[in-house]
Amino acid sequence: MKRRQMIGMAVLATLLVAGCGQKAAPAPTPTAPAEQTTGSNQPPATTEPKLTKQTISVYYSDNNLMELQKEEQEISFAEDIEKYKKTLELLEKPKKADEHVPLWTDFHYHSVTFDKGTVTIDADSKNQYNMGSSGEAMALDALKQSLFQFPEVERIVILEDGKKVESLMGHMEVSEPLTRDKQ
Repeated sequence: MKRRQMIGMAVLATLLVAGCGQKAAPAPTPTAPAEQTTGSNQPPATTEPKLTKQTISVYYSDNNLMELQKEEQEISFAEDIEKYKKTLELLEKPKKADEHVPLWTDFHYHSVTFDKGTVTIDADSKNQYNMGSSGEAMALDALKQSLFQFPEVERIVILEDGKKVESLMGHMEVSEPLTRDKQ
């Protein structure tokens, strides 16, 4: 009797050791009938985010760097934060390059966030600007007019490498949030 118990225990131990470290086999799936075709060879529908298209105004300088000029451009976005990022990208790319001069050429940033009416742009401190005080004022006006067209944007905060700065180019103050002009 003891011998049978010992053999039973040995078999059980062998089974347990053999099962250790192995992945559980997936449960067998019942065999389904062959897939029926409906006459169309379309792939199954995927859930892509719904894109919103919007025509926005983006501001550039004229060729003489005397005044801002507006260009209408279309953007597509799935989330609101994307429309602010795309607007910043378009500040560098006028459609009418022969008529409009971008004031935000080679502008790099770490992040753009939106919270409670404030768009915060964390700019890269390695950005190089050579526009003088009037060029800096015009560039900030272009940024304000381009972002304040969105009614939910009430303030624009500009940081450099996550820190407050007094000025981007040394002339115009940006230590306080840029606010929508009250009319």
